[in-house]
Amino acid sequence: MVSIFKTFTLVGIGTLVGAVAPLVHAELPIDQIGVAKLPPASPYRLYFTDVALPHLADGRMSIIDGRTMKLEGMVSIGMFGQTAISPDRSEIYAMTTYYSKLNRGERIEEIDVYDAATLKLKAEIPYPARHAQALPSRGTLRTSGDGRFILVQNATPATSVSVVNRQTGKMVSEVQTPGCYIVYPAQTVNRFATLCGDGTVLTVSLDDEGNVVGKKKSAKLFDPEGDPLFTPAAQSGDTYHFVSYKGNWQSINVAGETAVADQAWPLVSAADAKQGWRPGGSQPVAFHIESGTGYVTMHPKGKEGSHKNGAKEIWVIDVAQKTRVARTPVHEATGVAVSQGSAPRVFAFNTEKASVTGYDGGRKLKAVASGAGFGDTPTLLEVQ
Repeated sequence: MVSIFKTFTLVGIGTLVGAVAPLVHAELPIDQIGVAKLPPASPYRLYFTDVALPHLADGRMSIIDGRTMKLEGMVSIGMFGQTAISPDRSEIYAMTTYYSKLNRGERIEEIDVYDAATLKLKAEIPYPARHAQALPSRGTLRTSGDGRFILVQNATPATSVSVVNRQTGKMVSEVQTPGCYIVYPAQTVNRFATLCGDGTVLTVSLDDEGNVVGKKKSAKLFDPEGDPLFTPAAQSGDTYHFVSYKGNWQSINVAGETAVADQAWPLVSAADAKQGWRPGGSQPVAFHIESGTGYVTMHPKGKEGSHKNGAKEIWVIDVAQKTRVARTPVHEATGVAVSQGSAPRVFAFNTEKASVTGYDGGRKLKAVASGAGFGDTPTLLEVQ
């Protein structure tokens, strides 16, 4: 009996080993590690910059397909990184800070240059430790109209703007701009402007090498105490379109040696004003050039200090006619952007949810795509 039991036991074990052996010896395919190339950019590609407040040393820019709201890629921007896209959309710039001990120690700054087609790092341009440690916003980092120079907003806390030659990787000049903040480059001439706390605009003229050849202040163009302008503005050539805290639209041309403003006009009617409708958010205005259409994020029951409130509606504005043509309900939109061309798409974003919603229709907005979870605290959205 014992020998028979042993025989069956050995046969059973042999059968089990035979069945398992092929699994044990099966070879798995070798993983191939590489960097995927981004698909060709559509007119609706989005660049969503996040300072990442819960972990400041690790900011990032998300690259998103605005048609599907699918994440296409990501770029690290370090601590308090400020971002800009080159005029031809071939490069991404990140003005960033690194510390030798992550969040302390030696402060190192540089402008990181990324290839917009592959997201590969192309260059690291050394920079003195003085760029503005602020939430990413339109105008904290820009390029000249022709893309030759990178313009950096500094705050130490004294304000200045540095001119960096993109090709040589050298800082050409630093322009002191006391009491003025945010960079507004002209498109057709080698000049930039900056908004000043006394209601004026300072215009800086540069030569072909990036050196300062002129600085002129405008007359007082707005009331910084009674009705300040939001610093994020929508550009149309040499003109920037601003909205004010109380709901006025003002266009300022920066092509000349001195900035010139059109007469401000109200977005809100008397009835709107009674309900307290005001602009709000971190990026409250966008402008579609071909159709002359403006988009403004608006909230009701506005008051002193509500200028950062999320929007309940996007107002669609015919700028030439100085009139509102539509209003679209939204949920706590922090900012708005719009693609250019004949088939524009409007994008509203929410910082708290790190979400983006896309709208078709130009002037009659219809939600067509949405996505969320694009970081932690994004505050700047740019379109291809």
